[in-house]
Amino acid sequence: MRAKTARLTAGLTTIIAGALSFISAITPDAPWRREMLLSFEPGPAAGFAHLLAAVGGVGLVVLGWGIVRGRRRAARTAIVVLVILAALHLVKGLDYEESSVALALAVLLSANRRAFKRGGEPRAGLIAGTVAVGAVAMAYTVDVADLLMTERARGLGSALRMAADAMARGAWWFRSGEPVAIVLDLLLIVCLAAATVWLRALLRPVQARYGHTSEEHWRAADIVARHGADSLDAFALREDKAFHFSHGGFLAYRTLRETAVVAGDPVGPPGSGPAIASDFMEFASSRGWDVVFTGISPAQLPGLRSLGMRALCIGQEAVVQPDRFSLDGRPMRKVRQSVHRVQRRGWSVEVAEDVVPSGRLADEIHRIEQAWRAERKRVYGFAMCLGRLWGAPEDGRAVYVLGRDPAGDLQAFIRFVRCADGLSLDSMRRSGCEPNGLYEAMISSLLGWAAESQLGLVSLNFAGFAHVMWCDDVSSLTRRERALRAVLTRAHGRFQLERLASFNQKFKPDWRPRYLVYGSRTHLPLAALRVLQAEAYIRPPRGRALERRWQPLPHPVDAALRLPPPQASR
Repeated sequence: MRAKTARLTAGLTTIIAGALSFISAITPDAPWRREMLLSFEPGPAAGFAHLLAAVGGVGLVVLGWGIVRGRRRAARTAIVVLVILAALHLVKGLDYEESSVALALAVLLSANRRAFKRGGEPRAGLIAGTVAVGAVAMAYTVDVADLLMTERARGLGSALRMAADAMARGAWWFRSGEPVAIVLDLLLIVCLAAATVWLRALLRPVQARYGHTSEEHWRAADIVARHGADSLDAFALREDKAFHFSHGGFLAYRTLRETAVVAGDPVGPPGSGPAIASDFMEFASSRGWDVVFTGISPAQLPGLRSLGMRALCIGQEAVVQPDRFSLDGRPMRKVRQSVHRVQRRGWSVEVAEDVVPSGRLADEIHRIEQAWRAERKRVYGFAMCLGRLWGAPEDGRAVYVLGRDPAGDLQAFIRFVRCADGLSLDSMRRSGCEPNGLYEAMISSLLGWAAESQLGLVSLNFAGFAHVMWCDDVSSLTRRERALRAVLTRAHGRFQLERLASFNQKFKPDWRPRYLVYGSRTHLPLAALRVLQAEAYIRPPRGRALERRWQPLPHPVDAALRLPPPQASR
């Protein structure tokens, strides 16, 4: 908390100091101070100092925002800029007040430098800084060469002194149409533009690449197999996620611009979740990333809150216990009707565990999947969707519920992945010619099969904001929840929130809350945007794939396979 307060105080003070420097630079000097300066300082030097002070003020405002966010390089650069500005304020108009403020702020930033831990992207800043310095060096060289060639200087020593004096005073700045003066003006503009890029690079986080290597995938898959306890743990093995290994476990994430979106709970030995999350937050901070967790279970909330995070319930997961499921009774009347309707029309439902490569079933499933994806620009899902059908050994343990028409052709399927004590719904695909109620019949058959297989639970996946959208008594909602309901109702056609909650409710599940966990309150809007982009509801910013990243094979893989196939790493 002390570090956060120090960052906020120092950042806002830096922004104010930058604004003060800019205003001071563009306003006239006090007459008596200017007369005193002209008695021992050339007039062009004061004018050029005004220009540099204005540029420095703008730079301080930009750096101040980076200081608020804890950027280490922004704080270090601001200290240097403040010291330079302290000198410029004296040169431009004997403004000792602004100079004192700049020096005091530099001391403040230096004293609190340990509060700024967040890193950034070094390469772009290094190139831009090099260009800025190179432009200044080139301008100095051109001025020296011109002085020697025109014989206005007596020897190299005199040329070096005269060029340095001209550079300090800015004597050429838009004052002459001579070719050399124009070149010097252009080089100064290049220097200022490069300095702007350099400042931006100081505030930009490290650019991450999505995906993981083959070795990381097999390591993560082994941890999920040994320690996976949550119904969403299997989805951590999605190919576009990066992994952070720590304390015998890992978490899966993807970085979108300046925000790392962590999907689901950390996976590891019992009780290791907070330690894994804390280690990742330090890792993310060193790269300049904010962190948001999505799809977090209630079990992880105390540990994450102890790290200073906040939580917001973003929906509920429908979980059915197969041994308690039955089609009997009036509450299940609509589901029974769906099952009977499908049977009367000659459709059949079956459950399949093993999908072998190059088999008929694999070809049928692939046909439905390709037709489904061809009709959609993008497929939604990130935290609770694996994004593939097969291609890794762990995919071979998936369970498929198949819906066939009277002719025996596959027209729809539902895919479930294995979790610790049961199954978790991954994807639902259909051709479009199936009768109403087919999905209800398929899930009913799956629940019956799961009961016979003595599985502990079946997760019907996550219904976003089900506690808000699927609420009979609106008056029981808080003011914030009612406002959220109004907004989500307008987006109902896109997100289908109420429809999904109503469908899941047909099977009388237990509703388990899932949370969005974020840092400061001001970060919540951006965190929510990045989660929606990760889930593909909003087009995400462009990213770069990790070189030699793991990619699933285009066909089913034997579940008993232990070592990665040579083709898996590309």
